[in-house]
Amino acid sequence: LSSRGYSEQHGRRFTAVIPTNVFGPHDNFNIEDGHVLPGLIHKVYLAKQSGSALTVWGTGKPRRQFIYSLDLARLFLWVLREYDEVEPIILSVGEEDEVSIREAAEAIAEAMEFRGELVFDTTKSDGQFKKTASNAKLRRYLPGFQFTPFRKAVKETCAWFNANYATARK
Repeated sequence: LSSRGYSEQHGRRFTAVIPTNVFGPHDNFNIEDGHVLPGLIHKVYLAKQSGSALTVWGTGKPRRQFIYSLDLARLFLWVLREYDEVEPIILSVGEEDEVSIREAAEAIAEAMEFRGELVFDTTKSDGQFKKTASNAKLRRYLPGFQFTPFRKAVKETCAWFNANYATARK
């Protein structure tokens, strides 16, 4: 059932939130079935341990909107308390904050103090070049919301992964 149908049938307000690529502490850092950022964090960790190159699939050119899980949690609380629409809302950084996979890999390498070679395996598919989601509705409601800067969020996530490697989901 849709949020609108649920609302009409039960006399309660239902909605949906649509986050973009979420990452942060306590993520699934599995290289095979985790998302791109936590998977890259784990790959950098292993490359650093073994002294090998970091291999990233594809050209590194595709761009993504990444949202830090702590920012998403703050936005979820706002939705629960303040958002009155039935229509869904996209919770995402803006298109201007899109990051290429190469930039993401470089930010992770820097945060993990990885000094090895960065190799792009262009025999692997890039996937869709852009999957841009508009955060215009979110910005209408919260024009001053401060997202954690990408490199700071990556650094915090990498620090958490390093400190919790033994028990992290991987």
